Amino acid sequence: MFATRGCVVNREYEALLILNASGSEAELAQAVKQVEEPIRKLGGQIDKSEGWGRRRLAYRINRHLEGHYHLLRFQADPNQVEEVKRLLRLNEAVMRFLILHQANGGVPEVPALSKTHAEAAEPVRHPARV
Repeated sequence: MFATRGCVVNREYEALLILNASGSEAELAQAVKQVEEPIRKLGGQIDKSEGWGRRRLAYRINRHLEGHYHLLRFQADPNQVEEVKRLLRLNEAVMRFLILHQANGGVPEVPALSKTHAEAAEPVRHPARV
């Protein structure tokens, strides 16, 4: 337990969820709400909730070929994270999840590539040799 003179310090966590993508947008929003609600009830604070959209899975999960990826960044008491994991396992809308502790102040935001950087990242094509 991380305590400083009687008060518990919340840690920063990042959770990547794969949600069942077979439902409508309203059902997906409800599933995200069902995931965020227990974190708040256990005293956590959600800093960022970002949907990454529907993506093809590398292999079938529960007979599904696609899933909706969702990123959550939140602060919570380290003692409550196991309870959050237990609740995620019980949630039928969550197919897979991974929760990571962000050490040293968290992961910095990666800025979007500008057009010049994107062009520089493209592979150089050489003419065919004869």
